[in-house]
This record gives sequence, structure tokens and C-alpha cells, in this order.
Amino acid sequence: MKKIFITRQIPDLAIETLKGKNYEVDVSQKDGVLTREELVTTLKAKPYDGVLCLLTDKIDGEVMDAVPTAKIFANYAVGFDNLNLADAKQRGVFLTNTPCASMSNSVAEHALAL
Repeated sequence: MKKIFITRQIPDLAIETLKGKNYEVDVSQKDGVLTREELVTTLKAKPYDGVLCLLTDKIDGEVMDAVPTAKIFANYAVGFDNLNLADAKQRGVFLTNTPCASMSNSVAEHALAL
């Protein structure tokens, strides 16, 4: 069974969807952003296959090295400023994000309001 770590609480539907696909899912119990030390320590605890992170999580080589079994860091955010692309490429790790659709309307509405 593949193991996924989620760095912060996300909607239950998403977690249940992963579990329904037979993933073992661990979600951070901290009510807030994990410190770098907490993230690295947590990732060293199990051989996770993937990490679902948020924009507040800075993912670089040190974090990737804490979980060498992870093949993907999926960013639960539109951007990717928090992901070190060169470090991921060097390690053969996939990086993903949720581009465009989720924020397009909000950005357009804000622009019009201004």
C-alpha cells in the first residue's frame, strides 16, 4: 500500500478519495504550518511514497532527502514558488501544482473590484 503524507488538514473529501484508492494517508495533526524541523522529522518517520504539501511548505533538497522514498511532492496550491525545481530534477522527483482554474475567477473579481 502506498503511503501519502499531507502537511496540513485539507477537505475530508480529498482525504477519503485517496483512502478509497487504497492509499495509506497520514495528515499532520498540527493546527498550522509545520516548521521546517517538524516537516523533516515527520518525513523521516515513514517511507512515504508521496507528499501533498501547501504553498506554506518550503520544499527543497533537504526536505526531499528526508524522505528518499517519495517520488512526488504534490502542491495543493496554484503556484510553485515554494518548490525547488532544480533540487527535484536532480533527485528525479516529480512536482505538481493546481494551475489556473482554482483562482482565475477570484483574481478577475479582485481586479475588477480594484
